[in-house]
Amino acid sequence: MQIRTFRAVTISEALDQVKKELGHEAIILGNRKINLPGNEAGIEVTAAVEQESRTESPDPEIYSEIKEIKSLLSLLISSKDYFARIQLEEPLAEIYHSLLMRGLDERQAFVFLRKTLLEMEEPSAEKHRIVEAFCRQVIEKVKFARPFSTGTSPKSTGRFFAFVGPTGVGKTTTLAKLAALIKIKRRKSVGIISIDTYRIGAVDQLRTYANILEVPFMVAQSRAELNKARISLQSKDVILVDTIGKNYLHKDQVRDLKSAFSDTSGVNHLLVLSATAKDVDLRQTIQHFQSVNIHSLIFTKVDETLSHGCMINQLLRFPHAVSYFGTGQRVPEDIETATQKRLLMFLFPPGNGSSGKE
Repeated sequence: MQIRTFRAVTISEALDQVKKELGHEAIILGNRKINLPGNEAGIEVTAAVEQESRTESPDPEIYSEIKEIKSLLSLLISSKDYFARIQLEEPLAEIYHSLLMRGLDERQAFVFLRKTLLEMEEPSAEKHRIVEAFCRQVIEKVKFARPFSTGTSPKSTGRFFAFVGPTGVGKTTTLAKLAALIKIKRRKSVGIISIDTYRIGAVDQLRTYANILEVPFMVAQSRAELNKARISLQSKDVILVDTIGKNYLHKDQVRDLKSAFSDTSGVNHLLVLSATAKDVDLRQTIQHFQSVNIHSLIFTKVDETLSHGCMINQLLRFPHAVSYFGTGQRVPEDIETATQKRLLMFLFPPGNGSSGKE
């Protein structure tokens, strides 16, 4: 890969240099403000291009990432005037770089800010008005789910929920929190099944929670036992299933999980993910779960990171709704229903001079 740096007074001039020197296949790696000779304000763009084409077929996921990068480049070139404004004009630049610092994908940040400017149809605006318009654009794209709301699906459907996700994200703790929420606040009957017989102490931990809540608890070590347990708990309003945490960056692990439920109909998967995970890891994990009936996403450890943009990126990339946020280790207190207002607070925290409205 050939990497070059281009400097110019404006972003459009720098991108023109990129096209002239490296061609339309070039990929933008980054940009920053600089001082040119004579203390003149300018912009530096770092770009790259493959020096030779490969003969082998690229990995589909790598190909998808390259395609997205090229799409961003094409978007920047076709909207270079907007990009220049967003990069160099205040308060647009302040908002844009703040979003990037919080982990929001660069393409998403640019696309929504561009839509915001088009919607406002003003040459300039106050920061709070830009933020409010930006928030409206984001909320239009994000879906929210209420798996256990009163008056949802009848008992025959929509009441069997499997908590799935990578190791260490807090599936068991999240299940216990929601079991308490369903029984105490929703006033519904609950049954719990564990098929996580692999992790040491997982069954004992969940049995302890079940005893405290006084809800029935069963362990299943096979598909036959899982169906037997489900039949035994069929009188309950909601049945929650704890699964084995695996490395779902590998597709074969997802296939193994699907096989565990192959004889069980009407399974709604709640995909539990950590808000502290890297953007690329979250993206690939969700991609590998596309063949599974994902009811909604649950993000845990939102209290352990300042880069909530990585979490929001997935809600903008994929069609899946978000239902809950895990905010700590306490059971059952540290669980929140996902709302528009709470989501926007991750991007624009209170006290920074802007606010997101529900």
